[in-house]
Amino acid sequence: MPWVLWRAPKTRRGRTLVRVVFYSLALFLGIPWSFSQILIEGHRQPTDPVPPGYEETHPVAEGLRLRAWLRIGRPERAAVIAVHGLGDSLESLTGAAEGYGRRGHSVLLLDLRAHGGSEGRYTTLGGREREDVRAAMRLLEERGLATAGFILSGVSMGAVAVIRAAAEREDVRAVIAEAPFESYRGTVNHHARLRFGLPAWLPLIPIAVAVAEWRAGFDADAVDAVAAARQMKAPLLAIVDGDDPRMPEPVVRQVYDAHPGPKRLWVAAGADHAGAPLRPDYWPTVLGFLDESRL
Repeated sequence: MPWVLWRAPKTRRGRTLVRVVFYSLALFLGIPWSFSQILIEGHRQPTDPVPPGYEETHPVAEGLRLRAWLRIGRPERAAVIAVHGLGDSLESLTGAAEGYGRRGHSVLLLDLRAHGGSEGRYTTLGGREREDVRAAMRLLEERGLATAGFILSGVSMGAVAVIRAAAEREDVRAVIAEAPFESYRGTVNHHARLRFGLPAWLPLIPIAVAVAEWRAGFDADAVDAVAAARQMKAPLLAIVDGDDPRMPEPVVRQVYDAHPGPKRLWVAAGADHAGAPLRPDYWPTVLGFLDESRL
């Protein structure tokens, strides 16, 4: 006898019930799955050859081979790890390497997982990326380049990753965080409203976050820059991009206010998201902060 997997109902009521079930599944499973893909999708960009004055090196984080460019400076200076934001790569950080390098710091530019030339399938907005920063720190320690400690610098998602990596560590001497968000759930709610007009109370959003946690293997509640800043011992320079709708000043101030100090807040007037380094007063501000921190 042939197997009959499903037979369309003949009654109007039965057909209506089937439609309700179908659209309910699409609403509460299909749409959250699609939204979770937006949250965790990696961003693999073309990579450039290593420029003169740098060497390519490969920290390993949770079994993933990451790509990094290293510029070696003087041992008495703290080593800098610079980290990009979502959808970017280390190529955008060469200006940072030049700025810190002129001061004598060793500088490691890092591709976070699922970005640039690093391995990985998913991104977690600073969740598992904390381990990428820690892997970079271990590599510099193994190379003997971090005897004076670390300066961690990050943008957006990278800012959250370095803040979380710096929490409770004694060897981090300073953190420079441009456009950090306060928490994973907070920034997802904000961006859902900003980009799609979805209110935070909509059940689809927490369902999508739960699907993203399951698929990418992380805890969304642990991605909390405010809690991490509260535990940081290193001085903090928090940078607000003045015309940034994604991480506006009230969001960055939550991170800044949680930090016990020493700390400094700089609003880069007119800068769009991740645009503070384009301002002429960026390096005077950053280097002045390092001078104040005696680094």
